[in-house]
Amino acid sequence: MWDITPLNVATLNLTRVASIARVGHNADAGGMIQIPDVAWLMKNTETGRVILVDSGPCDPEHANKFHSPIEKTPEQELEYQLRINSVEPEDIDTVLLTHLHWDHGYGIYKLPNAKVYVQRRELQYAIAPYAIQKGAYELNDTSKPPYFFEFFHRIVVVDGDMEFCEGVKLLTLPGHSPGSQGVLVQGDGCRYLMTGDLLYNMDNLNEQAPTGVYTSLDDYYSSFQRIRNLGSDYVLLTGHYYNFFDILKK
Repeated sequence: MWDITPLNVATLNLTRVASIARVGHNADAGGMIQIPDVAWLMKNTETGRVILVDSGPCDPEHANKFHSPIEKTPEQELEYQLRINSVEPEDIDTVLLTHLHWDHGYGIYKLPNAKVYVQRRELQYAIAPYAIQKGAYELNDTSKPPYFFEFFHRIVVVDGDMEFCEGVKLLTLPGHSPGSQGVLVQGDGCRYLMTGDLLYNMDNLNEQAPTGVYTSLDDYYSSFQRIRNLGSDYVLLTGHYYNFFDILKK
């Protein structure tokens, strides 16, 4: 069984429509919101194995230049968040990336011993995305290769659903990006599903409304249905939601 701890690794400043694609004059689509950037620390209660799901963004200066404005205090640095949970960056040998967007994969730079598990469809798309989404994979910075090329040699390609290890399963959940994946985990007495950015929060699923960033509505709604088909005996851990810091508090 696995314990899961959310790590608050940055604060993102976004327009409301980025988190949910509501329409209409009351939607306040252009209003600004703040949401957490979350990495998930998993510890096996029997073996002590440690796995990280996602790893957080780049530094604020770089984000403000090429992406969305972010804030990051010293306490939100990935190394600090790991150490307050008695884990050193060098201890992480496995990272499960829900997708390769910049705000989820940049922390890999700080994890020198980690292999990085990514869906094949995600890796293929990240190398040649549609023009409007080049920034998400940092292809808008033409002065250097995409950020994930720095750890390209450590990427392990996954093809579809996978029983990753005991109590951990990878599920394809495309829509937000072509190769997005969720992580289904057996916890103490219940299962957890980390959805990545398919769901920023529960409003996306409850209103059947995607985030403002997506590559396929057909994929998105198929993934919504897949989550519903899993049943009700699990807890959804969505991509950018403050309440989980209280819900999962030990």
